[in-house]
Amino acid sequence: MVKHGNKKFLLSGDAELKSENDMLAKILISKVDVLKVSHHGAKTGTSAGLVNIAKPTYSAISVGKNAYGHPTSEVVKRLINAKSKIYRTDKSGNIIFTSNGKTITIKTVK
Repeated sequence: MVKHGNKKFLLSGDAELKSENDMLAKILISKVDVLKVSHHGAKTGTSAGLVNIAKPTYSAISVGKNAYGHPTSEVVKRLINAKSKIYRTDKSGNIIFTSNGKTITIKTVK
């Protein structure tokens, strides 16, 4: 978790369900403004439990063409149900989140 002023970013890397459950059990996850979706949107991460607690305003999925079906429809549906605005590198190119601690701006660059 990265905090800048009153804005929070959860950079989950390749965290899978066990890691997420550990973080949730230790109450390390709270509402975030930006969630970097774990493991390219694989079904082994970004669980319903994490999304329900984090309630990300924005979600970023780093993904390109792949044989794994990433991001999975389960993960995308969880984020949609949480009303998170989803950004994907395969559709938008580079995604740049800029914060001054009070607001966040998003820029995409193909």
